Amino acid sequence: MCNAVMAWNAKHIQLGLERILANGQEPPALDLRGIAPTEMEGTNLRGTFEFNLDRFAQRIMPSSARAADDRLLRQAKPLA
Repeated sequence: MCNAVMAWNAKHIQLGLERILANGQEPPALDLRGIAPTEMEGTNLRGTFEFNLDRFAQRIMPSSARAADDRLLRQAKPLA
């Protein structure tokens, strides 16, 4: 996860710098020294990620989704 965040940060830092330079501005060297893609402030890497697997199970794991559906059907009570 950290690598993905750093890659995203690096890409967007570069895009921001290119935009500044394209506008004819030169960012101060002191400002450039203070930015880095390794800055993780505000990024919670210890949180819990929740995904609605039921919604995507058939696309992600077709055989597992079918097996789960079969189990549910076997457990279902017959309609009266």
